[in-house]
Amino acid sequence: MKWLSFKSVSSAPSFVISWRELTIFSAYRMFLAIMLFAVFELRLPPVFLGEVNPDLYLTISQFYLFTALGWLVLSLNQWGRFSTQTQIQLISDIVFITLFVHTSGGLPTGLGTLLVVVVGAGAALIPGRMSVFIAAMATLSVLLEVSYTQITGDGVTKYSHAGMLGATFFVTALLAQTLSQKMKFSQVVAEQHAQNAAKSAALNEHIISSMQTGVLVVDEYGVVRLSNESARSLLGLNNASTGILLSDTVPALSKQLLMWRNHNESALQTVQIRPDLPEIHARAAELNNGETVIYLDNTSALAQQAQQLKLASLGRLTASIAHEVRNPLGAISHASELLAETHNGNESSTKLTDIIQRHSARVNGIIETILEMSRRKAVKPTLVALTPWLNKFVNEFCELKNIQAKEIELVIDCSLTSVNMDAEQLHQVMWNLVENAWHYSDSKFEMKPRIQIHLHQKNNEAMIDVMDNGRGVSEKMQLHLFEPFHSDRTGGTGLGLYLARELCQANGARLNYLPDQQQSCFRISFPLVNQRTLQ
Repeated sequence: MKWLSFKSVSSAPSFVISWRELTIFSAYRMFLAIMLFAVFELRLPPVFLGEVNPDLYLTISQFYLFTALGWLVLSLNQWGRFSTQTQIQLISDIVFITLFVHTSGGLPTGLGTLLVVVVGAGAALIPGRMSVFIAAMATLSVLLEVSYTQITGDGVTKYSHAGMLGATFFVTALLAQTLSQKMKFSQVVAEQHAQNAAKSAALNEHIISSMQTGVLVVDEYGVVRLSNESARSLLGLNNASTGILLSDTVPALSKQLLMWRNHNESALQTVQIRPDLPEIHARAAELNNGETVIYLDNTSALAQQAQQLKLASLGRLTASIAHEVRNPLGAISHASELLAETHNGNESSTKLTDIIQRHSARVNGIIETILEMSRRKAVKPTLVALTPWLNKFVNEFCELKNIQAKEIELVIDCSLTSVNMDAEQLHQVMWNLVENAWHYSDSKFEMKPRIQIHLHQKNNEAMIDVMDNGRGVSEKMQLHLFEPFHSDRTGGTGLGLYLARELCQANGARLNYLPDQQQSCFRISFPLVNQRTLQ
């Protein structure tokens, strides 16, 4: 940003016309008119006011009071051209003050010095030739007053006093004009700097508010002083989050901050505030005033990249292992079938061969799942309109599973929501979740659907909730819910939820189980970076 130079200021209009200064002078005129009238009417000192011609002084003071009020109203409303109105007001001041001097005893009263203020105001408000003209008018009015007094009075010459006062007018005009130019130039520079500072502040505020990185400012007492939209979204805070205690709203982050302030370098770690919020990683920096700036990074993008690399490596490894295991497994299964045919009718042999075949099938299912993971194509996200996609999915699931449509309730709160995700992988995730929900649902409640799929938006995210009316997941099972080969379902491999979460992370989405719901609820959340709403 370039600093404002003298040349750049002077290339603009020479002087900034300001109605504010004229309004201030009009207020001064109003005060002067009130004082000249009130002092005379209440017989307050100085007693020489209106001494020569009281009736004429009273008339002039009243008329000047009403004129001053009119000029004040016009200045406040900025009526007419600034220069024309200023000239007329200053000339009227010279006329009225000269009449006050005349009706009060002439220049010896000292009232002529009031013209110095008028001349100074003229030089400040309309500098240049017009200020010299105002000084000349004031000098001429003083000379006319002295001449008239000499002709009608005692004949004593008083031109020396008038000359000194006239010289004072011109010197005042020159000094006031020079000072006014410097002040107006300084005002232009100050206003330009203020505009530049305001633009910079607005730009900084816009950049911070639109950052994907969350910014949180916390004072030494743990009170949140500032936060941008991303920080509020990542922490699940509302817009009125300023002035709250961090320990009351986000205790996990507050604990990490306290440890960081105690010089624990490993204090700031990846944390998930709530199951429905993304994982975040915090970075902190201390300011000179004792406050701390906390930068919050959504780790979804990094997790997505790491997940894709992990899946690629896992796919190559598991494909080779599964291939090697599949051959001897096929031989075992075939041998058990031959053994069952050989000992047909032998109850003990039949029971043992059934065990071999059942577990061989289970191992084969695990291998098929692993091979499916290894064969998975690269993520190719497309724009998926969720409302028609979910309707089609529910119809397909009910048809293939021979389920009545009333058993699955689809609730749409945001019908125009679309997300960027691989449609095939989204289908695989939803099929796993809905199939699990159907397995664990309770068929005794015939009046209500056994499964509910709820599409809604919250905190600038699109969310799909899959809920069933079953007993939910036990606390013990929740600890290993998304770990591979952990399942309490008979015949389950424990890879379904693991694979579903892996697919979500690979697409930049999140899959979580919400334990605080009234019923079993799995939620897919599509972050802001991948979420769009059709208009």
